[in-house]
Amino acid sequence: MQHQLSLTIESNDSYDQIDNIDMSQFNENLFLQGKEQSKLLSDIHMASEKLSHSADHYINEIVEQTQGSIKQIIMIQSYYRMYSCKIKYQKRKKWARYRKCVIQELVDSEFTYLKDLELIIVKFYDPLQGILTETQSKLLFRNLKQIYLLNKQFLFEISERFSNFTQHTCFGKIFDKYVQFFKIYFEYTSGFSIEVVSLLRKEIPKLNDFITELEEADIFKGGNLESYLIKPVQRLPKYVLLIKDLIKHTWKSHPDYESLQVSVNKFIEVNSKIDILMDNVLKNQMLFELQKLFFDSINVSIVESTRRYVQSETINVLVSKQQKSVIVYICNDMIILTQRNQNALAKQHEKLYEYLYLNEKSYCKNKPETQYCKFLFTVSSQEQSITFICQDAEQKQKLLSLFETLINDIKMKYQKLEIFQENDVQPIQVFAKGTELRKSLLQSYTVYVMFITAGTQNLTLSTRYSSLIKLENMLRKQFPDISIPHLSKNQWANNKKTQLIEARKIIIENFLEAVLNSPLIKQNPEQVLKYLELPPSFYEAIASSPNKICIQRESLRNTMKSSSFNTDDISLSETLRFVRNTNTIRQTLHHKSLKVSNQTINIKVLLYTSIYFQIMFLDEFYIFLPISPELRVADLIEMAAGAIKLQSYDDFKFFLINDQEIRILDDDDCIPQIQLNKSNNESVFSKLTFLFKEREKTNTKLLLKKYLYLTPKQEKKDYQSDLVRLNLICHQAFDDIKNMKYKITFSQYCIYSIYYLIIKYYENFRHIFTKQSLPINLVKQLIPDKVYKQEKELTWISEIYIGIGIVKQEIEQILKQHDKNLQGIKKFEQQFQYITELLFMESLQQNPFYGLQYFNIEIPNTSKDILQRQFQCQLETYSILGVKYDRFIIINNMEKKLEIFLYDIVNLSPFPFYFQFQIKQIKNEQFIFKTSNGLEIQKLQELYSNISNNL
Repeated sequence: MQHQLSLTIESNDSYDQIDNIDMSQFNENLFLQGKEQSKLLSDIHMASEKLSHSADHYINEIVEQTQGSIKQIIMIQSYYRMYSCKIKYQKRKKWARYRKCVIQELVDSEFTYLKDLELIIVKFYDPLQGILTETQSKLLFRNLKQIYLLNKQFLFEISERFSNFTQHTCFGKIFDKYVQFFKIYFEYTSGFSIEVVSLLRKEIPKLNDFITELEEADIFKGGNLESYLIKPVQRLPKYVLLIKDLIKHTWKSHPDYESLQVSVNKFIEVNSKIDILMDNVLKNQMLFELQKLFFDSINVSIVESTRRYVQSETINVLVSKQQKSVIVYICNDMIILTQRNQNALAKQHEKLYEYLYLNEKSYCKNKPETQYCKFLFTVSSQEQSITFICQDAEQKQKLLSLFETLINDIKMKYQKLEIFQENDVQPIQVFAKGTELRKSLLQSYTVYVMFITAGTQNLTLSTRYSSLIKLENMLRKQFPDISIPHLSKNQWANNKKTQLIEARKIIIENFLEAVLNSPLIKQNPEQVLKYLELPPSFYEAIASSPNKICIQRESLRNTMKSSSFNTDDISLSETLRFVRNTNTIRQTLHHKSLKVSNQTINIKVLLYTSIYFQIMFLDEFYIFLPISPELRVADLIEMAAGAIKLQSYDDFKFFLINDQEIRILDDDDCIPQIQLNKSNNESVFSKLTFLFKEREKTNTKLLLKKYLYLTPKQEKKDYQSDLVRLNLICHQAFDDIKNMKYKITFSQYCIYSIYYLIIKYYENFRHIFTKQSLPINLVKQLIPDKVYKQEKELTWISEIYIGIGIVKQEIEQILKQHDKNLQGIKKFEQQFQYITELLFMESLQQNPFYGLQYFNIEIPNTSKDILQRQFQCQLETYSILGVKYDRFIIINNMEKKLEIFLYDIVNLSPFPFYFQFQIKQIKNEQFIFKTSNGLEIQKLQELYSNISNNL
């Protein structure tokens, strides 16, 4: 009989979702077996007979059926094309309306500009020819009249073309025609100075009296002559901004697209030369313009001596789940967003959308690119955040660098003034780690996994979008003046779309940052922290000094580095403990008074709580542990390990189990809070919903299981010296075998059945004297029904009975040889079981699949073809991905098809329904595996890579 064992995946009849896979069901779905296979062969034989007797008749029948299928496919394709065309048409129709608004603004603003120039010419230039000399007139008005005549002709052509506007109307050639003539602005701007007017007024009294008289008549509408003379200087930058906005809303197949691209480049070239000449004049005046246009009406003053205008851009921002096109005006300590007014009757073409002040606590966050969200970054400042969506990587790099420079300048300024202290509390930042798809009694839903960094704390928060909408409504009622982003309501038809989920990840980041950094929330944090299931001491922990913890961590790091850490002699627990302490700081409460009563352990803690979680183990042992808002999952693991005397537990994780789902909990996760009370003043629907939720919560349990695996040598050192660990992982392996997550031979099943009887039912094993006394019903608890039915019961009994004698003799021989080494285990029964467990694990670790975590994946054809060509292998579309401590293994029908080492995998990024990665040997290729477990796969890959890097 063979003693070599095969590895399985963890599961149980009641816990078959733990590893997100049912291997037996998966194999059945892909391969026809038994009766199904026989039926298929029979159908093929009958079809062959029919074709041989009357080929023409049956061929025509098959052709007719095929044609019917083709018609259905053509109809589906037609509907899809129609839908695609409809979406494209609606988008272009929207863009065409926007293009019309842009040109309308150009025409209106050009008309206003010409009226202003005409006022200067009629009221000043012509009457002053008798007062000023030719040189003085040239110095004051320069070539203003030429500019007026040029722009008048330009307005005529633009207006004429605009009067017959359609979505295909082109303006690029008009811009291109006039851009060369706009170089006459160089003459106006070269040597232009705003102080010329005041100097000439002092030198020429008649001029001063003339201008004073007109000012008293208020012909400047609240301005002055200087504000009108600077308008030609400001005009060319406006053209650049408008044309860029026009290009942004012009599709590439539009006949105007290429002409506009050429024109804008020429305008930028002309405008850049003027910017060099007029930099300070333009920037100082721009603040006054922005004040007048957008801030006077809301009684906010933005004109300050320390504030200077920098530049403006047309760009998109992410708001709720949509992109909004805005114009961003950037100052050295302020960001102003305006939106184009698409109301044709509105007098003002731009309206204020949002503004944000930059300070020493502001920061930029570079957003990773996704399939639907590219070229994103966020600028945050206390309660406010703005997420910019750039047109390309170049614009993103330019603006991101600009904002980082501006923020760094502000921080340097504060440091010089000694305003910014080292102990100042830094802003709380939130990062979206990914999403998980979970199930309830009524539906499946998306949970967003957020990572919160606050002072010395690193917390993981799982939340639903709908829950945050409720939080927003609650906060707006409680704090009417609070400044937080608005969350749009759920759309049931779209809430699973990848594009929507990716957008919401960013929106939730900004929302949570605004909420947690809000001064109003910090003053009254209890309600928000409880709602988000964050610790009550969240804000106090942020302010605590990390110096002591940093010193301890550095000391531990130095100690470990000086040891022989790069060998296999160190144990699994020591390896994981080192990696944990060099990367994260676990802050736990002190737990007291463990009391054991039979198989139930009651634990009292200093913090009062009336809520307990049932902690389960695969050896059918269970305990109850109290939970509180201060505890993290890592704390609960530590408490559970202490209760059962498990010496090391860094490779164990909790699996949350209820009637709807089973999922893995991270160490930094909050422990789910269970609400037990409900108001009677609720609607019937609310009460029904609550009952469903209560049913889900009251059945919630936690299962502690081994999750991480390293080399057999590292594993062995731990389980040989820890009887509790050895027993747990043996029972976990039995659970795997029961759920057919190994490829095991008949002989191996027989040997494992003997091990099973010794470890779980030693009393029954002792009383096996004949074949008739073999407890076959207990054996059936291990062997899957499908496997058991493949052989006769007498065959199983006979083979197992023969194996019992061999196994018993082998164990007794080992006991005699190692009697002195087993003095710590006093009872013979326990010694016998201990040797059995060691044999079981020794055999199990020889299996190449030992230590794998399994995930169902779908490999798209593009990725599959490249992998097959590169690695000379044959892959199936629907396969299984096994993640090991040093590699990815693609498996089909329990056969290895491809192995990829973790050190060759780079840029692994999870998305809602797939994950993508690159392989070092295959440059410039992105590989996509479809799965709902992308986030969990990324966590495993990062953890194993981190362990490898620290060894």
